[in-house]
Amino acid sequence: MYPEFRILLYFTLLVASVQASLFKLTPRARRTYQALYSRDRSESVSVNVATCACGYYIPETKQTFTHHINLDPSALTSSNLTASLSKQGWIVSDYQQTSTPKNITYSPSNVKYNSRSKALELIVTGGSTSRNSIGSAEISTMVDKILYGSFRFNVKVSPIAGACSGIFFYKDDNHEIDIEILTSHIHNTTAQADGVPKPGVQLTVQPLTEAQALRNYKVVPFDGKFDPTKGYHEYRFDWLKAGVRYWVDGDAYGTYTRFIPRIAGQILINNWSNGDLCEFS
Repeated sequence: MYPEFRILLYFTLLVASVQASLFKLTPRARRTYQALYSRDRSESVSVNVATCACGYYIPETKQTFTHHINLDPSALTSSNLTASLSKQGWIVSDYQQTSTPKNITYSPSNVKYNSRSKALELIVTGGSTSRNSIGSAEISTMVDKILYGSFRFNVKVSPIAGACSGIFFYKDDNHEIDIEILTSHIHNTTAQADGVPKPGVQLTVQPLTEAQALRNYKVVPFDGKFDPTKGYHEYRFDWLKAGVRYWVDGDAYGTYTRFIPRIAGQILINNWSNGDLCEFS
């Protein structure tokens, strides 16, 4: 049994879909690393550890975090991208998820590195409407003992309709903290039917049980103040024992205090589609 870690995570991303750059990661200076345990006891993971007892202090949270995870694109290699991501503590997903109307296939072949633009590309593939699965892409932290943290992502989203760009903490379906951007709804200003997400950034803390109503849910509307497809925007959540607080471009969007996860898990970043163009993706 290994301890949980309070993580400060930075991630700079360029999000796009259908054979376009997804994640653009700004190079950062190398730091000293300390080995942490992941799922496999024998497998060490590189994570920045605070070099003094003070740790990483975040004034807005009034909390000190013990470790810092980021991704240095200058250390990635196109020839063996999965291995170079692994050295920095990230896993490339390779599995199929059952969904409707199409299944979602997360494939390493949809994760690419563009050495010219210093971009890690997560791709949702185009193709025939008759196919039963849609190629998507996902990476996750190798460390799966993350319990509380401050998580920031500078993101530029694709203007192509039909994909969901997700940034989230995940242990299981009832212990999940989400930031999701649905590209089908970015420029949709018409009224939505019941059950269809409103246009905007979807901020959700999932219920702890299936029987509970979903009350920890907010939509930050695309109201003309910012367009997620033009330029970078910072999406952030601070997950503390007292609650989860969301931020977009430095503006706070409330603190959720119900259904807050109290167990450790991972951070995942993905770009996916299930072909449900008019509703969730």
